[in-house]
Amino acid sequence: MLTIGNNVKFVDEYDVTYEGTLVNVLSDAHDDVRLNEGEVEYWSKKTKKYVPIREKHKDAVFFEVETKRGFHYAYRNEIV
Repeated sequence: MLTIGNNVKFVDEYDVTYEGTLVNVLSDAHDDVRLNEGEVEYWSKKTKKYVPIREKHKDAVFFEVETKRGFHYAYRNEIV
């Protein structure tokens, strides 16, 4: 299960594997997102609570990973 602070490995588009610490979850579709028990949620202004990201917006979610070489951004499918 993904949580902030976990050590993760990910493979970039050049098939280079990196190891680092998951420090943030971000989204192009939503301003306020978080990880809750491995599930990405966004703040719904309509319901005034965090709700799971809809399937159509899952491609807009990415993770910030701090490695020894700096910060990298990875999609969920790149994390192994």
